[in-house]
Amino acid sequence: MAGGVAEPLVEGKDSQPVRPGRGGRKPRNGQVDGGEGLRFFLAKHGAVDGVPNFEREFATEPEAMVESLKTGLSYYAVSEWRGIADFSGKKPQLRREPVTRPRKVV
Repeated sequence: MAGGVAEPLVEGKDSQPVRPGRGGRKPRNGQVDGGEGLRFFLAKHGAVDGVPNFEREFATEPEAMVESLKTGLSYYAVSEWRGIADFSGKKPQLRREPVTRPRKVV
């Protein structure tokens, strides 16, 4: 028996049934949520014990992907965040903010 989740239909202004909006995927061009940047690195030859070792940084994911294809090495997409405590409401909340750094692309 196949189980599925039924989505409620919402009546639009033209009396047409409309599905509620869903969030889209995050863009893959180095930007996440519009402001935080990802950084892309090619793996070094001979990585030990699965520990990431970065060799070169690339400005965009397609560049890293092409170099990965050429060399046969993996590439990494890295994002850096800082934890922030928000005490402005009744309940304290933990949030995150991106750490922005100038890129040193080789």
